[in-house]
Amino acid sequence: MAAEKAGNHVYTRALLAYAFALVGKEEKRRALLDSLDKEAVKEDGSLHWQRPGKEPEPDLPFYHPRAPSAEVEMTSYVLLAYLTTQPAPSQDDLSIATQIAKWISKQQNPNGGFSSTQDTVVALQALSRYGASTYAKSGGASTVTLQSTGNFQAQFQVDHTNRLLLQRMALPEVPGDYTTGVTGEGCVYVQTSLRYNVLPKLCEAPFALEAHTVPKTCDSPRAHRTFDIAISISYTGKRPVSNMVIVDVKMLSGFIPVKTSVRNLEGHNHIHRTELSTNHVLLYMEQVSNVTQSFSFSVEQDFPVQSLKPALVKVYDYYETGGCGSSAGGT
Repeated sequence: MAAEKAGNHVYTRALLAYAFALVGKEEKRRALLDSLDKEAVKEDGSLHWQRPGKEPEPDLPFYHPRAPSAEVEMTSYVLLAYLTTQPAPSQDDLSIATQIAKWISKQQNPNGGFSSTQDTVVALQALSRYGASTYAKSGGASTVTLQSTGNFQAQFQVDHTNRLLLQRMALPEVPGDYTTGVTGEGCVYVQTSLRYNVLPKLCEAPFALEAHTVPKTCDSPRAHRTFDIAISISYTGKRPVSNMVIVDVKMLSGFIPVKTSVRNLEGHNHIHRTELSTNHVLLYMEQVSNVTQSFSFSVEQDFPVQSLKPALVKVYDYYETGGCGSSAGGT
């Protein structure tokens, strides 16, 4: 059966646990959750799951690292598996779900999303299911007080009329010392967001990338109007193969992709999806190995532009967007 052939990969077991929960296979759901519980990372009253061999986080001031997309996604699947049972989750399941939801909430960015589109969809679905499972219509009211060591003080009122409303306020002094206090009844979620810039960390890119035009020298009138962009890519990282990879090709000013040539790439060289816009072509590759994969598509001039500047081709891991990617320029 699929569950036995899946091996011990945490992501696969998390996904299977939710799948069995959806079809009502309670015994298999419970067996997978018991297996996952043995590998849960338990810290600060929260639960989550991570991949083996995780690299240490950078040591930066004020830096609260968010987990990679894959870890958010598989932890969200575990939360969904705990909450998807008939007639309703048990108190023990809800207790564990609360610890999981606490960790997922900490990974949420100030705009409400997470690292990627995929983990955002699954995480928001899991948090919504958790909210529906724990919602109490007769909940009390709470007052959150925020104050500094100076004269600043502000209050947020949370009750049944606005419990789903986001309330926020800019802090008057940064850096500064602030404290929060909560009175009343109910549950509130307080998040602080600090934005600042740091120099990028130098690291070894996990991909080898080459990009050039075909013909390489645009020395004819026709080559100035239409040509191919040829790309070669291989994985040079520590794993046997990469996760899903995105190749982002920016168009030269005045040029647009030939749609048919891009669509024809789907199904070849592990490219399973393509996206087109006026000035970008996105290629989604299932995985990349150390064997070089090459492909090309055509672009054509939409309107003439003088003094063209090079355009970038970038490749990065869909689930590790915070790591080093690779880029190549071209004209």
